Amino acid sequence: MFWRKKNNTEVQGENATATKKYKRKKKKFIIIGIVIAFILIGVVFVPRLLPHEAPPLSVTTSLVATKDVEQIVSIKGTIEGSQKADVATSLNYEIVSILVEEGDQVKKDQVLAVLDAEDLQDDYEKTSKTLAQSKFAYESAKSLYDEGAISKEDYIKAETQYQTDKITLDAYNITDKVNIKSPIAGTVTRVNVNIGRYANDTENSEPMFVVEDLENLKMNVKISEYDISKIKIGQQVTISAEVLGKETVTGVVSRISPTGEQKDNTSKEMVIPVQIDVSKGSSGLIAGVTAKADIEIEKHLQVMAIPIDGILEDPSTGETAVFVVKEDSTIQKIPVTLGLEGDFDIEVINEELHQGDAIVLNPSFDMVDGMAVITETEE
Repeated sequence: MFWRKKNNTEVQGENATATKKYKRKKKKFIIIGIVIAFILIGVVFVPRLLPHEAPPLSVTTSLVATKDVEQIVSIKGTIEGSQKADVATSLNYEIVSILVEEGDQVKKDQVLAVLDAEDLQDDYEKTSKTLAQSKFAYESAKSLYDEGAISKEDYIKAETQYQTDKITLDAYNITDKVNIKSPIAGTVTRVNVNIGRYANDTENSEPMFVVEDLENLKMNVKISEYDISKIKIGQQVTISAEVLGKETVTGVVSRISPTGEQKDNTSKEMVIPVQIDVSKGSSGLIAGVTAKADIEIEKHLQVMAIPIDGILEDPSTGETAVFVVKEDSTIQKIPVTLGLEGDFDIEVINEELHQGDAIVLNPSFDMVDGMAVITETEE
């Protein structure tokens, strides 16, 4: 076989031809890449730029209803007798007789216990002797003062001592001292003494007897300074307690303290003592138990109302509105005027609202008229 060596001109020609083919092939791939890129852009981004329908918004609804709306202040307290007397004595004599037991009904000035009169008689005789001595000293001082033998100051001192001892003896009625009486009519709720012990010998310095008027009960509560402006004398109260089961009794606000007090050592909040008188004939309620008082502030009967969560309030303008779900499952914003607010429901006023309308709960500011929704009724 015969081979011919190519000269430089031929080699350069062939190289140029190969370079042209490579450039045409590279340009073809670039064009294809650009086309693919444009296709991807069209598939991914163009649909986002085109208008499209948003999916329906899922919302929870509740129905507009005609009902009673009541504003109340709820507070807990202890049931007590309308009057309470802690019976005690300053005379620490031995107790020789106890005439009542817990639960007994007593009248005003009825004797509850008798102290040892012998000890009291001894003290009376000592006081009589003291008075006799001070009387003699007074009469002597008077004579000496009249003669100018003593100063006026010494005379007045003797006279004062005599008058004091005289008052002490005059008040020393043995019968009243030995007979421990009840200052009020009521029920004996505590007996803290025993026969043979001394009158002041009680645990934790408790009174000898506690007498309470249980025919007329009261409830002392403490109302927060943030609610006290709502409380008025004469307001009706509903009282519930564990001892009553599902039953309730009624009461009325009878007294509001003119001053407040600190709620506790850890709070700066002030509270105001309020007394509630329990209605007579309230069977089942007893003194000493904890109860809950619902004080009726205001009540509107059979008004249009919705759950409080259905209100949308514009903080900048104070305007309030609700969103009503229409038959085509879209929502419509309706301005409303708010009436009385209860614990859970609030009165709404607008002629466009009707009983049975479904309103959106927890509406938001991104909701607009005509927005499609999927509803779920509140249980």
